[in-house]
Amino acid sequence: MILKRGVTGFTAGDLSLERDWDEVRATLKKASYTAVKAVGGRVIEWFDPDVTNPYPHMHVQVKGQKLYIFYNVMYDYVAFSSSKDLTNLQFLDEPLLARVFTRPYEVLTVEQLQEPLRKQKKGDGYILLNDNDLNEVELYYMDYFPAQTVGDLVFNYWD
Repeated sequence: MILKRGVTGFTAGDLSLERDWDEVRATLKKASYTAVKAVGGRVIEWFDPDVTNPYPHMHVQVKGQKLYIFYNVMYDYVAFSSSKDLTNLQFLDEPLLARVFTRPYEVLTVEQLQEPLRKQKKGDGYILLNDNDLNEVELYYMDYFPAQTVGDLVFNYWD
């Protein structure tokens, strides 16, 4: 299950989901640089989370193709995209890189990220029929913002 409690970054006060950002960042950077180098690629630029994009990500080139590696800090999810615009991420599968990212990282596929959100009307809102453990805050924002796919939730721009 990808849609775990807190995956959107909204933990609803669940302190068990808190992580040491400095440690996560250092481990992620090392793993990402190692993975890109292992497939003969190069890192063009590393991006720390900021106001416009809350996800650490890097711009890389692998076998002549430029792409972005996105990271969901809550659950060590990694995804590849041809763009870095959170309002229109174009997810892609990159088998070479996917093979070299090792635990604790889980590389999400295009099929997983493009899975449509199945919603059912309930009262003033909706319930999510996809397998999930999202908290009430996440479900509220899912209704408030135009989330259509699993990828829209995992790599959202709701802040």
